[in-house]
Amino acid sequence: MTLTEIAAKSGITADQIAAYTRAGLLPCKDEASLYSDSDLYWLDMVNCFVENGSSVEELKTLMPLCETKI
Repeated sequence: MTLTEIAAKSGITADQIAAYTRAGLLPCKDEASLYSDSDLYWLDMVNCFVENGSSVEELKTLMPLCETKI
């Protein structure tokens, strides 16, 4: 999926997804490359944490812990 496609599928703005990608919170490490279903899964999780008050900085610490459990 392109950035535009994943934004449409997720309901999250392309700018926000790009920011999450640049922060290293998604498996896809470059917003210019294609996003996968795995990225969509992580995007949903990241966005849920952010909506519930977590900061991007907090997630930079948390997400690697989540990756080792999956």
